[in-house]
Amino acid sequence: MSVLKNIIPSRLKSTLKSLHKRYSHHQLSKNPKLTIEDIEKIVIDELGIKNGDTVFIHSSVDKLNLTCSPFDLLNLLLSTVGKTGNILFPTYPAGYSYNFVSSGKVFNQKSTPSSTGILSEIARRHKNAVRSLHPTKSVVAIGNNAEELTDSHHTSPYPYDSVSPYFKIYQFKPKIIGLGIKTTYLSCVHTVDDTYKENFPVEVYHQNVFHSECIKSNGDKVFVDTYAHDMKKMIFDLPTYFKTYIPKHICTDLKISGYDFFKADGLALYNEMINLYENHNITIYPKRIYRSK
Repeated sequence: MSVLKNIIPSRLKSTLKSLHKRYSHHQLSKNPKLTIEDIEKIVIDELGIKNGDTVFIHSSVDKLNLTCSPFDLLNLLLSTVGKTGNILFPTYPAGYSYNFVSSGKVFNQKSTPSSTGILSEIARRHKNAVRSLHPTKSVVAIGNNAEELTDSHHTSPYPYDSVSPYFKIYQFKPKIIGLGIKTTYLSCVHTVDDTYKENFPVEVYHQNVFHSECIKSNGDKVFVDTYAHDMKKMIFDLPTYFKTYIPKHICTDLKISGYDFFKADGLALYNEMINLYENHNITIYPKRIYRSK
């Protein structure tokens, strides 16, 4: 596949991408439109979200044929978890982590846009949003524990370490959900990688630590040390991994009214993945890229 990408002319790539997008839009238009009431029923009845929950959300609103706005959807999620709950979104800047930090780009905690879906960008701009200070893997949280969940992300060079929002949610027995998207992009799986750090069987990061310039929400300039993923090692198929190794009650992809959703018990998923590695040497990565012993 990588060879084909290298030999296909850029103009043809653009044309193929445009055709695929038009085809996907055409297929999407065949599905029933989803009202805010439909989404509420899915969120509560199918995804199991309730008052007081902490919910980490991946989304692609463009892949849902909604009659409501993304603002309505965000308000629905907030009202569902209530004042004692939390909702979180990944808010990565555009492009690969390595490209971002190696180019010397400056991350602004307050204004750098999120590239991980329009819903995450709207959440980032919410008046009660709190965003973690991390140049490539920032998370925005809204809710009762937003400050606690995001306040220490910058203190480890490992972006999914125990001080990150991805890991800190586990103390709240979180639910991880996908709206209009499959488990392909379930980012919390990397907390397993960073649990073992340099002892993990796959060298997932470039070796050098990047001293990345960031602007805090109060305007202060700081530098945050971080590793960046080596995309040559980011080889995995999460939907297949989950289907093969993880019980459905812990994590499963769903097809509802023709649309993609997923739900996961965050803490149970982490524990199951740790168990698979500890006892069976199974990770999301193929063994052919494991470190040589």
